[in-house]
Amino acid sequence: MFRYLSVIAAVLLAALPARAAEVQRNEPLVMRIIFEDCLGYVRAGRTPFAGLPTRPASSAAIERLPTRMPDRERAVELLSPRYTASWAEDANGRHCYVGSSYEADQAGLPGLLGAPVRGFLKRVTTRATAEGLTQNGVADELSTLSTSYWSEPETGHDRGAGRPVSVSLMATTGPDASGIADVGLILMSGPTGGRR
Repeated sequence: MFRYLSVIAAVLLAALPARAAEVQRNEPLVMRIIFEDCLGYVRAGRTPFAGLPTRPASSAAIERLPTRMPDRERAVELLSPRYTASWAEDANGRHCYVGSSYEADQAGLPGLLGAPVRGFLKRVTTRATAEGLTQNGVADELSTLSTSYWSEPETGHDRGAGRPVSVSLMATTGPDASGIADVGLILMSGPTGGRR
């Protein structure tokens, strides 16, 4: 088992760029994107990312979006060419996505969504719990090797009425010397019709 895990880790580490881009600590912005922008869109239909720099995403960035994302052609570059954001509604509910590009990291574009690997997920859990996202699978610390998630509990009346609101996030860079990693993958989904 250990040999298998070490092979996976070696493959993942080999995929990281030789010269990692600088990552700027900006935990308040990460929290805003998760709990105000994406959660505000998924629960209430509010347009996310107001006041943040955006412009239409390139066709290459759109191609990298998860294949299940609806309205892919409306995706935007968020903050810099490093990040692509998309939000839309389909038969399964509302979806909000922010993802960092591997190519942008290789090009040396700085990470603008940095958070400390230690303690960050506990702070997200505290905020998620306050928002009613009490079911979770949280790693010990922010990492490129594990995805953490939070969701609303599914109750009897929710079954068949759409999935509960859920959020997943993952670091897309390893920590720098000061312990900061880029929170470059945020994915949220939930049913339409607001908070139950």
